[in-house]
Amino acid sequence: MIIMRIVSVRTGAEVSRAEIADDGTITYSGGESAQAAVRNRMRERGIDEAAAVSELARDGWSNGYLKVPLPPHI
Repeated sequence: MIIMRIVSVRTGAEVSRAEIADDGTITYSGGESAQAAVRNRMRERGIDEAAAVSELARDGWSNGYLKVPLPPHI
């Protein structure tokens, strides 16, 4: 499973998320922010939805108000 969380830059509270299940199904929860970030990444990079979710979860993203935190490094 891949989880991409969108959180508030100011508070760190989660506002929305996208999840890719092991079977490839993508689900969104919370507000529209996760869907908007994925749509923008798809358009910018010319990639499909699953690739956009995976890329955002791996690389992070921010617009100054919201962000996808980088995964922890072990």
